[in-house]
Amino acid sequence: MQILPRALAGLSGLLLLVDAYLHSTGTAAVREALTGDQVPEFFAHALPIIWLFFSWHLVAMAAPLLWASITNPSWFLPATFFCGLVALGDFFWVYSAAGWFPGTVVLFLVVAALGATTIVLARGRSATAT
Repeated sequence: MQILPRALAGLSGLLLLVDAYLHSTGTAAVREALTGDQVPEFFAHALPIIWLFFSWHLVAMAAPLLWASITNPSWFLPATFFCGLVALGDFFWVYSAAGWFPGTVVLFLVVAALGATTIVLARGRSATAT
């Protein structure tokens, strides 16, 4: 297989890990913002965990991309396509809530790299099938 799709998938995985790290560093600020009398105790305890959950979600997406970019398994194309769709959904969701900021830019770059990887892989498979 060509090196470009594997490199783009690996880059996407690394970008997702960076985004997960940056996102997880905001947990303390979320916790601090929720301390006070105006926030019910349930939400003050639950929202930081939900905040961290999105960071783990990004790590869970990065893992198969990094693994696939190294080992080149048979499921590389479907995994790349699926992670690209999930990243696209994440991008639209985060952008609709927060607009442009470094996290949405990173997600946008991941979506672009995964889309390019999927296109290159699909064209490569269709060329070998004919």
